[in-house]
Amino acid sequence: MSRRTRAQQFVSGMSDASTPEHRPLLRGGGRYLDDIGPAGALELAFVRSPWPHARIRWIDAGAARGAPGVEAVVAGADLAGAVAPIRPEMATGGSALFRATDWHPVARETVRYAGEIVAVVAARDRYLAEDAAALVEVDYEPLPVVADARSASGEDAPRLHEHAPGNVLFRTEWSFGEGERERFERAPIRVRLTCRHPRVSGMPMEGSGAVAAYDRTNGTLEFFSSTQVPHILRDGLARSLGIAAGRIRVVAPDVGGGFGPKMQLLPEEVAAAALAVRLGRPVKWVQDRMEHLQSAFHSRDATVEAEAAAEADGRLVGLRASARSDVGAYSSFPLGCSLDPQTAGVALPGPYRLPYYHYAGVAVATNRFPTGAYRGVGFPLGTLVIEGLMSRIARAAGLDPAEVRRRNLLRPEELPHESPGGAVYDSGDYPALLGSALDRAPYDGWQDEQRRLAGGAGAGARRRLGIGVSFVVESTGMNRAIYRKRGMAHVPAFDSAVLRIDPEGGVETFVSTPSQGQSHAASFRRLAGGALGVPEEAVRVVLGDTAVTPYGSGTFASRSMVSGGGAVLLAAAKMREKLRAVAAARWEVDPEEVRFAVRVGAGGVERVDGGVLAENGDEPPWLGIAELAHLAHAPFLPLPAGVEPGLEVHAAYDPPGAPVSCAAHVALVEVDGRTGGARVLRYVVAEDCGPIVNPAAVDGQIRGAVAQGIGCALLESVDYDDGGQHRSATLMDYLVPSVGDVPEIDIVHMETPSPFTESGIKGMGESGIIGAPAAVVNAVVDALGADPAELELPLTPERIVALAGATAARPGS
Repeated sequence: MSRRTRAQQFVSGMSDASTPEHRPLLRGGGRYLDDIGPAGALELAFVRSPWPHARIRWIDAGAARGAPGVEAVVAGADLAGAVAPIRPEMATGGSALFRATDWHPVARETVRYAGEIVAVVAARDRYLAEDAAALVEVDYEPLPVVADARSASGEDAPRLHEHAPGNVLFRTEWSFGEGERERFERAPIRVRLTCRHPRVSGMPMEGSGAVAAYDRTNGTLEFFSSTQVPHILRDGLARSLGIAAGRIRVVAPDVGGGFGPKMQLLPEEVAAAALAVRLGRPVKWVQDRMEHLQSAFHSRDATVEAEAAAEADGRLVGLRASARSDVGAYSSFPLGCSLDPQTAGVALPGPYRLPYYHYAGVAVATNRFPTGAYRGVGFPLGTLVIEGLMSRIARAAGLDPAEVRRRNLLRPEELPHESPGGAVYDSGDYPALLGSALDRAPYDGWQDEQRRLAGGAGAGARRRLGIGVSFVVESTGMNRAIYRKRGMAHVPAFDSAVLRIDPEGGVETFVSTPSQGQSHAASFRRLAGGALGVPEEAVRVVLGDTAVTPYGSGTFASRSMVSGGGAVLLAAAKMREKLRAVAAARWEVDPEEVRFAVRVGAGGVERVDGGVLAENGDEPPWLGIAELAHLAHAPFLPLPAGVEPGLEVHAAYDPPGAPVSCAAHVALVEVDGRTGGARVLRYVVAEDCGPIVNPAAVDGQIRGAVAQGIGCALLESVDYDDGGQHRSATLMDYLVPSVGDVPEIDIVHMETPSPFTESGIKGMGESGIIGAPAAVVNAVVDALGADPAELELPLTPERIVALAGATAARPGS
């Protein structure tokens, strides 16, 4: 299929609900951060340390200050007393340990990673600023380097932060089912797996950036950012700048992708805001791709050592695992450094019945850029490990990989179920979902094809087919109780919506979860329109502006439809009650005698009409929303006590529990055992994310996330050398999947409502990237007939050739 045809199919295949949001963007009508340029704005360039660990002796910016177009050069010492360091805190308890770090947006005395900012140049344009930045002279005293997590805890390892012995910034440990431990130790099947997931980077089409303007007259800061979390960003700027949050307005315009890195507070953002305040002029910075690869928040970079035990029939007895995460030089705001080691421990038990579980996770500091959120956080790593272990158990027990999963999957009647990892699995039919994916493939047909190829000669000796299976459970829309348990003090963990009906009956909704291209506005229109009985196109949605949207967490961790959508539905319920009260006042009856209803047009006319119906007579009176809006705003209708005039309601939603989506992934991969080439030929996902609000958006999320997961499995790695130097500065060094690397992805849906949320909605933005690495890696291993106890991603051709060679040399191969 040609690229042009695929693009045409994408546009024509979008649901009507998503089209109004996408059409301006597809036609170049979007307004992204780089389109914003206040009059007289200065552009910024950053002077970055070439050393991964060094003491700053002196900085000479004289030549830069005299360069053409330069208005200011600011070093860390210039901001002392005016800008506080980025310092996320955690509330830990039990066996958990956390050590906070101070990350100065512009380094003052010591740099701890290559690329750390040591000075900022503000000039009339970016070109002049970059030229002047090259003139800044800095004298460094190099210090010993902690290059990676393996060397961080050595006896001779330098300490990056004096208060952190062993460079440990976070540690957690917990157990489940201690009474089953002896059974675990005596189990007839014991398999081990050590898995190293590389450091990776989310790759949105648009990088980060900031436009800041400070009004000295009233002491207010206006800050544009391509952020996922406007209110959390505002909170972080307020903490660093000492400005009241109410005096800071954060606006997220159209945003070209997020994927997690844009939910952390960047030092460049703080520096831009500080210079706007200091200079009294607007400033602008737009991240280029090299800056993004070096100094946008990385993720993963962890090694898990795990051991699973099972009975002879393949039924799990227990799992013991430890994870070591390289979190870079500092903790990032707002999540801190605990994110990956915590969530990997939650993910490791998977969807399986697990009598015994022990987990220990640690985050260590190194001379690398700090880590933060990236789609799926620790869940891809946890899933990779448990699914690799399940395949090893299948081989040890002489079972088909799908069958060993069937025997261990939780059944519908066992849900809700509290996993040993701490998540509560609310609803679903895991065995049926796995069956749906296997049937769609079809799994038996793929196995037949695999056997035919293996039985051939010639090219078949090199070309091998492998089948990989994985099963995903994804905690979504996590609530305040979960973030409280994790100790993450800077995440509100609720979201809000304001719903307003104007005097003419027009509907507006303002929601705290902004969009980065996921069709939020279309989905919120559908929710609000359906709840009020008004056409979707008549609902105006406003997102991403702290001056007008209510306070909330923002968009991350598959929460927008759960938390933001739940707030919209709660607000709509409140609005229906208010409309009933207005109608009851108009008819002079008790509100219990009227009800809100939605009428569907008769005679095949596609029309809905929301309003209030009186519960009396054969032809009860009816008041539509436009009439009710007029009555609520005009002064002529006396309203009863407790009913405010106008039609505006606010709802804040903290989901009672975190709904858990689930998915089964099946991949067919072709491997060339001689060259190490691997190609994903076919891919099936069976997804259950509860009631689907916007089908086109859901399928787009799945396909995009699977593509990212294929990249993690086969291509992507942010590399540093032994001296702590970053080696992945361009897209020639950091490989991402292209259209030729991703097959057509076949999707099957189930829709099991959650008992925890409004309308049973579940999130689903991350399941593709959680399940794809495990499915692809299992398929490669299957193709080679391997049974490795150690795996390191990505599975590059060199690693695949080595794995094939080790398999061929194994006795009995």
